[in-house]
Amino acid sequence: MLCPVLISRDKELKQLISALDDAARREGSIAFLTGDPGVGKTRLAREVAEVAQARGFHVVTGRAVESAARLPYRPITEALMKIARSEGIPHAREITDYRPALATLVPIWGEPSGASQPEVSPLILGEAMIRLLSLYDGSGTMLLLEDIHWADPETLAIVQYLADNLAGKQILCVATLRDSEPSAGLDAVRSIHARRAAPVIELPRLTEPEVEQLAACCLDAGDVPKGLIRRLLGGCDGLPFAVEEILAAAATSGEITRGPAGWQVDESITTGVPASILGSVRNRLAALGPQVTDLIVAAAVLGRRFDWRLLPKLTGVTESQALAALDQAHAVQLIEPCPRTGLFQFRHSLTRDAIVSDLLPPDLAARSARAAAAIEDSYPGLPGIWCERAAELHDAAGNPDRAASLLLESGRRALRQGAIGSAAETLAKARAVAASSASGQPMLGIAIDECLAEALELAGDRRRLTPLATELIGRLEAAGADPRRAALINIRSARVQVEHDPQAATAQLAAAREIADRLADPALISRVDAAAARYALTSRDFDQAELLAKQSLATAEEAGLAGWAADVAFESLEVIGRCERARDIPAARTAFRRAYDLATGADFAIRRIRALHELGSIDMLADGSPDRLTEARELAYRAGAISTATVADLQLANVWSMGTDLDRAMAAASQSEDSARRINAHKLEALAVSTQAMISGIRRDREAAVATAERAEGIMPGEPEVLFTTWGQARVTASLFDDDIARAYEESVVARAHAGNAALTAPRRAWGFYALLQAITGRDGPNAVQQARDAGADLGWIRGCLRYAEAVTEGKEGHADRATELAEQGRALLEPYAPWWNHLIRRLVAEPALRDDWGAPADWLRDATAEFEATGQARLATACRTILRRAGERVPRSGRGNAKVPSQMRRLGITSREMDVYLLVAHGLSNSEIATRLFISPKTVETHVASLVNKTGQPGRRELVAHAARWTPS
Repeated sequence: MLCPVLISRDKELKQLISALDDAARREGSIAFLTGDPGVGKTRLAREVAEVAQARGFHVVTGRAVESAARLPYRPITEALMKIARSEGIPHAREITDYRPALATLVPIWGEPSGASQPEVSPLILGEAMIRLLSLYDGSGTMLLLEDIHWADPETLAIVQYLADNLAGKQILCVATLRDSEPSAGLDAVRSIHARRAAPVIELPRLTEPEVEQLAACCLDAGDVPKGLIRRLLGGCDGLPFAVEEILAAAATSGEITRGPAGWQVDESITTGVPASILGSVRNRLAALGPQVTDLIVAAAVLGRRFDWRLLPKLTGVTESQALAALDQAHAVQLIEPCPRTGLFQFRHSLTRDAIVSDLLPPDLAARSARAAAAIEDSYPGLPGIWCERAAELHDAAGNPDRAASLLLESGRRALRQGAIGSAAETLAKARAVAASSASGQPMLGIAIDECLAEALELAGDRRRLTPLATELIGRLEAAGADPRRAALINIRSARVQVEHDPQAATAQLAAAREIADRLADPALISRVDAAAARYALTSRDFDQAELLAKQSLATAEEAGLAGWAADVAFESLEVIGRCERARDIPAARTAFRRAYDLATGADFAIRRIRALHELGSIDMLADGSPDRLTEARELAYRAGAISTATVADLQLANVWSMGTDLDRAMAAASQSEDSARRINAHKLEALAVSTQAMISGIRRDREAAVATAERAEGIMPGEPEVLFTTWGQARVTASLFDDDIARAYEESVVARAHAGNAALTAPRRAWGFYALLQAITGRDGPNAVQQARDAGADLGWIRGCLRYAEAVTEGKEGHADRATELAEQGRALLEPYAPWWNHLIRRLVAEPALRDDWGAPADWLRDATAEFEATGQARLATACRTILRRAGERVPRSGRGNAKVPSQMRRLGITSREMDVYLLVAHGLSNSEIATRLFISPKTVETHVASLVNKTGQPGRRELVAHAARWTPS
């Protein structure tokens, strides 16, 4: 299970190889490689040694070892012995005077008997080492000294000498040592570094993604199962050695096995702490003595992080004795203080696990029971981490009922704080603990599952919630529980079913309503009404949705908007806001803002995220702003609200696909697809794939666009909304960027046919394409625009398309001024998006504008030509030239702008033509002067300047001029 490659050590490797390069140029030096035990110092040092050997360097190594009585010069002797084995006796004149001293370490290098006793000191041996290693001049030498934190004083003196005397030599010395524990070696290295005689290269622990990457390399797998990461590698603390040892032990025990589908985790097997780690911990404990060891064992039972003030209660020592014992444990690197908390923790999770694993089961149970009692006595109510910690101790003590009850409480707290993922994980643990109880308390298990159902509903996890709800309702009925509880489970399940299985949602809502009506319970009736309103909205029955939502909101307001009434009011306002979104943006914002204001306090974090997401969705639709949506997405992922996060990813993919960063858009769409697949949200998955198809169309890859669209259609065959997007957005976009208007028109007609059956979850930009294509082909443009408005699609980018479509109709009817005004409105509405959208649509409407004499089609086409050439869209550029030529207008010369765009400017999306303008702006030229020099219209210059202001983040033209003047060479 050794990792074949270095993970995340590029910076440190580069630094060491640079020192190797210096040594090759006779600029010898010593470098110290420091870090925690197991962080990979030896692995990195040996990687450098391999590079050195490949470059012709002579590599020799020596290691210090931990021992009660340190052998003088042990690492130096080992290195010299290796030279003696490979090279024999050195006879060079430069080493003759030092052979007697070296012979004290390597006897075969000694003179014949009778020679005088040589003078030996670290300084003489240090100089002898330099002269010996210099014999390999021409190729160079690398000396590797490992673990010098265990080195004897004499060896450290030689290291000091080397640090000061390698200049001018073809020698690189690399020494490794631990910096997490006090040692004479560490003191020496700090002294050397303080006088700037040598660099210290610190190796950090790996981050969680880097641990996953390391594990994948060890397992020779593309992906590591999430269960393996959580179950096995959570305690490795970023140490590569621990990762390798844990994986090796787990593979040996059978906890992980490799099959045809890759690596799998067998949760029925638990691998013990690897013997290498266990032995190290035992050795350090043995050095502390029995009383200190007993206190450290008590601390380990409390957990990896522990309150030291509990230790006197558990061990019978005084506080001062406890602190003295902790100080000793800290000295041997078993524990460390936690900053700003007053707590201590074991340096590694595996350290704590190793200590606990040595306890016999009865001893562990007794100690755990005492620890649980001490925590409950010291922390009444078990706030924060103490609730789950006490639960773990009760479970270890053989009291599963109490443990499950505490885990249930911990899960409820996590839910109130919006930590859905943590809540679901804790409640799943509670289920397992409750199931192990011999007493079998059915109502405890039911209470746990009711809370778990709430967590899964908030996460939108239909895959897990549906079977749980069915089973739970049966158990509630069998236990004779209050029927309201079954009704609430039906409502929860229906909420996550409405968009995926309407028939199941209908049945669940009917069952809940039957109970509510039978009990004549206003609170329960309002809950059913609010859930039914959401169902009606999804079914596009807006009138019924609004009626039910306002009805349930009124009941909640009468009840005072607290408790159940706050839940009902929030859900009702969500539905009202979505109904208003299609016709009145300000009214929708008001509803969602009120919902957001209702979701105050720490207990309503998930509601607040949902309301923020709705407000962000309005921002996206109205003006393309992704800021609030991005914030909601991040909060949703952090809280474990996967359903909300998945929708937000899809929306952001659509927003970003309208800009210049298509890679970012594709990444968000792929993330949405993966998340949707994980929670069985098939429509969201298909829509995410459809968005990927559209992005391929923008990139002028029609083959990929069509193939991806077909993949989306295969996820939910026959689903109207999916078909509306794959035909009306993905395929139409690909055709338009291919300049195949006839095909785009036919595809938009197919899409429109599906729209009649689609229960659209959001306005789709296919409406904008459909209206435009209807208008420019001379068919039913006005009716198409009205259909888009009726669908609630008169927003943002789509509104820009509709304005252009209306301009074509007005121009055809002879209203040139009105047509020009509408086209200008369309331009302004599309300005926040990538520049090619305005140019693409102007290419479509230019021919009607030329024919009916409105707008500035010649200028539009010349500007579009420059844009399309700058972005490599040759077909569209050719089409613009052809239209100009047919109209008898001046046709711009073929070619992009003259200026070369530097990489940092290109990353901002600045084109070559914009760079031409930018360079002239730097000289303070007016729009007219720039237009004359570049042979374009002043209006076009104005457009480029506005784009440059936006892309460079300047407040206005004056600041742009200053920015360009600073950036541009005179």
